[in-house]
Amino acid sequence: MSEQQAPKITIEIDGQPYYANPGEMVIQVADRHGIYIPRFCYHKKLSVAANCRMCLVEIEKARKPSPACATPVMDGMKVFTKSPKTLSYQKKVMEFLLINHPLDCPICDQGGECELQDISMGYGNDVSKYSETKRAFDDPSLGPLVATDMTRCIQCTRCVRFGEEIAGDKELGAMGRGDHVYISTYVKNTVDSELSGNIIDLCPVGALTSKPFRFKARAWELQQYPTISCADAVGANVYAHVRRNQLMRLVPKDNEAINETWIADKDRFSYLGVHSQDRLQSPMIKKNGTWQTVSWEEALDFIKVAIEQTKQQDGVQAISSIASESLPTEALFLLQKLMRDIGTNNIDTRLKQGGLEKGVYSSTGLDCSLTDIEQADAILLLGSYLRKEIPLINHRVRKAVKNNAQVIAINSQYYDFNYPVENVLVETSELVYALSSLVKAVSQRVSKAPVSKDILKQFLADVDIAPAIEEIAAKLIEAKAPVVIAGFDAVLNKDFAQIYALIAVIKDLLGAKGGTLSFGANSKGALLSGMTPEYTPQLNTAQEVGKSAKEVFSGQTDTKLLLLAGVEPELDAIWGEKVTKALGKIDIVVAFSAFDNEAMREYADIMLPIATHFEDEGSFVNISGEIQHFKAVISAVGDSKPLWKILRVLGNLLSIEGYEYQSVDEVFKQWHAIEKQENHVDVEGLLSSSLPAITDKPGLMPIISMYKTDALLRRSSALQQTKDAKWYDCVRVSQSIASAYALEEAEFIGFHIDGEDYILSFSIDKDIAQNTIAVPFQLMPACIDSDTSVKIKPVKAEVTEQ
Repeated sequence: MSEQQAPKITIEIDGQPYYANPGEMVIQVADRHGIYIPRFCYHKKLSVAANCRMCLVEIEKARKPSPACATPVMDGMKVFTKSPKTLSYQKKVMEFLLINHPLDCPICDQGGECELQDISMGYGNDVSKYSETKRAFDDPSLGPLVATDMTRCIQCTRCVRFGEEIAGDKELGAMGRGDHVYISTYVKNTVDSELSGNIIDLCPVGALTSKPFRFKARAWELQQYPTISCADAVGANVYAHVRRNQLMRLVPKDNEAINETWIADKDRFSYLGVHSQDRLQSPMIKKNGTWQTVSWEEALDFIKVAIEQTKQQDGVQAISSIASESLPTEALFLLQKLMRDIGTNNIDTRLKQGGLEKGVYSSTGLDCSLTDIEQADAILLLGSYLRKEIPLINHRVRKAVKNNAQVIAINSQYYDFNYPVENVLVETSELVYALSSLVKAVSQRVSKAPVSKDILKQFLADVDIAPAIEEIAAKLIEAKAPVVIAGFDAVLNKDFAQIYALIAVIKDLLGAKGGTLSFGANSKGALLSGMTPEYTPQLNTAQEVGKSAKEVFSGQTDTKLLLLAGVEPELDAIWGEKVTKALGKIDIVVAFSAFDNEAMREYADIMLPIATHFEDEGSFVNISGEIQHFKAVISAVGDSKPLWKILRVLGNLLSIEGYEYQSVDEVFKQWHAIEKQENHVDVEGLLSSSLPAITDKPGLMPIISMYKTDALLRRSSALQQTKDAKWYDCVRVSQSIASAYALEEAEFIGFHIDGEDYILSFSIDKDIAQNTIAVPFQLMPACIDSDTSVKIKPVKAEVTEQ
């Protein structure tokens, strides 16, 4: 709001008049106009505590000094921030705060960026009047991410308020009274929130610091560069702090439209994977079963010859490419351009979708901004543990709940949301049936027909509407701004294609916004860049529809040459052991990878080192469709190269026109100039098939940790030690299944699927649907859409786990 449009409330600060909005605090007006007032407990995103008293100011006609953070403005108010009285108040508070503070600045990890240190230089005394012994407290262990030195704490309570108001977990609190007050955990010994790292930034002293960064560098040694997080599809804005070409840490960069002033723990600690010990640093070729380091010239010539010979001997359809959804848009655009110029549409990025029918892409993301979610009055979560999938979107939902929005979740597990949720529990095999029931209930009350009434009527003919679903339908219809979000459980579900179509139907019926959550940091960019097997007139030279990732990794194609870009199929693909078996049958596998792992050494024939996100430049398109550019913040490790440069050279070696790019900006401009077509799913076609039959057999539900969705996160040692990561380390079964198969006394669970035996660790979970077995993504024993029945048996402790 401009000053001309502001309400007629005028206050005077240090003799100058300023406009203010009703209800604003003095400190907010001062901050807006660049007038400095010292503070410790105040933060613009947290409630007012007014307990540090550092912001005391003189106000005309006031009987005593007033805290600027808790004093509402009044018309005609006169505030003095630099008067002798104000400075006297603030210096006395500073002296009081330093009474018990330890004199350990030289060894404190906060040194050089400590608010207490900075403010004490301006408001502190040279010598303390107190000679008594300083108090000291034990340091609680808050987990693998946050280090503690609570003797340094000044009880500003920012961390406590953050937990209650933003993270939604009352994990920290103020214990004791008077000069014995200290901050510690309430009940459990760790802080397990997925946003816990933000208390590191909030702490104005060295009481809470980053455990992985602890004692690694000093603030004045670091260079700061803005960049974009590659941890999930939100694209949180961050600063990278670098010392001597080593990425030391990531901290939040304010962006109100995307991440506000917060970042998730995976945004903060994903950088730890960059310097993993298994980084691939030079091109390598397998010769006579032995891996040998070669030059870039020899490696690229090998690929050139492989493409030409495969094309000549087996035809162009024998060449396929699978890429990561976390690669920059420019690299993905050049990869699909290269493949299409070669003459094939066998390109895909969908490694984690349960259904891959034509036009079905979870990477379509959301058709609304994060602010739209915050302003919703009813939110439907389908197959989603949003809190542990994309925490910053969950934060927006939590803000909507604070504004009286209702949240309804249809899941196969009672998840621990940090806001009130109306839960509907369904079996994983019946998730599509539950959504169909909801669509039927809504369609009976809404006259709008987004698809053919006959097709919808036929599809829903055998669907019953449960009372709980009827109630949900009524609430969604009454909502003025509903949002529908399908989460990871829905995307991984074997019936995702029909779920995807039904989401489109219910959004049209309700006039709702939303969509599906995507796994990669640039999933939407991958879709818009053309990394799909569909025929696209703007991009194609070949008109034959290509093969999907599922067809390639299930051995359903005659692929002889496979180009893998930034993926580790054995960890990224959902189709179980079929993936490694299919890779073993392909003549030549080319791996453009930042990492060198044992599995890749088995199936690959050549490995080329590519730069990680922080060593690369380009752009991401976030889940809401916003394009964000980033630059490299460190030089690439070893002989690694950005993927777009490798593809440019490869195009030139193949004598294909149009690969004379001099910069990544030229690639972006070419991509951006191409008319983008929205993805139009054939809803009627997907609903023309019948609903899957309801069965009483146990159903496998693949689940994935938000800390294992890409190569960098999997290699972040700190994140893998968290409770959230360990929750996904074993199979979870209901008490009903445990009793039915005598699993109570067993140490492991045995599966017999497709003639193969699998033995995995497990736990009994009272919150899971009775006939559902949650299986961690990387432990999936077989293809999720296997038609073979699953046989279960208990296994004693003496059997070695596979």
